[in-house]
Amino acid sequence: MGTQQTKGDIEAEHTATRTRSIAAILLFMLPGAGLFALAAQYTGEGAGQRLAGLTSGVMLVVLGVLAFVHQRKLKVVLRADGIELWGLRGQRWALRWSEMTTLHVSVVKDSLSGLLGFLVPSSIYFYIAVTDASGKRRTVPVNMKNMDILAERIIEQHTTAHFATARSKIDAGEELRFGKKVALNRETISIGKFFGGMKSCPLAEVERVMVEFGGSGDLGWLSRRSMLALSIRQKGKTFASVQTGAIPNVALLLRLLDSMLDCAVGELMPGLGAGRAAARAGRDRAGGTVEGRRRRKAGRAARTGDKSPPAP
Repeated sequence: MGTQQTKGDIEAEHTATRTRSIAAILLFMLPGAGLFALAAQYTGEGAGQRLAGLTSGVMLVVLGVLAFVHQRKLKVVLRADGIELWGLRGQRWALRWSEMTTLHVSVVKDSLSGLLGFLVPSSIYFYIAVTDASGKRRTVPVNMKNMDILAERIIEQHTTAHFATARSKIDAGEELRFGKKVALNRETISIGKFFGGMKSCPLAEVERVMVEFGGSGDLGWLSRRSMLALSIRQKGKTFASVQTGAIPNVALLLRLLDSMLDCAVGELMPGLGAGRAAARAGRDRAGGTVEGRRRRKAGRAARTGDKSPPAP
């Protein structure tokens, strides 16, 4: 199945940060220029070394220039009907929201240990990839500006595009699979066991669905890493906890649970600071998230018999 071109109006553009552009200068261009200048001083018996140095210097400079230009041209374009990635040679790929059968989202937080952890803010990284119906996987670069806002925009657009179909399948009695770890039907949610098999929890017994950082691991004596995980509470105890990166379409799963449960259901990206607030404000202006919430509130009101209009 070939990739269709996106044609909707441009809603946002995210360019690459300057970090890798600066790295291209420091790691390739400056050493290459220094090697070229040093090799140019060789004369007489050093002619062979001079040629090798000049060649190596030129190659490093050329690689640095290509890397620098690529980073300056790298951008993600979000359209009303899809997403595009542009680079040094123009458009690298484009995919419509409706074509994205799977959205993979992994959020990682690295922080310093001890007292330094209170003085230096944590670093949060977003790893996003999409898969089409043919199974081809496309990755969004991690070094885009305002990556938290970009991640939320992609999550919102993809989830909105697939929610109605997924909910219809649930209502028709089908079971939806979210990778190998999670399965959901209108009665139960099932989670994969560590040694194989699945364990199930009736939706009526689910007290809360949380999304929070957990599973910390030391990266060294100064730093530690934690992954964003989905945790389900059943009658006062933890039924299961699974890293969001291991659950394809985890945002869609949360949206479905939010529409099916009466308890609190966490969002995929909770408490990520000012970028979180800016992303919410941007989506509210576009009407996407607000309208989605209105639809979910209206759905819950219809099931409970509440005739009052949903709050704006």
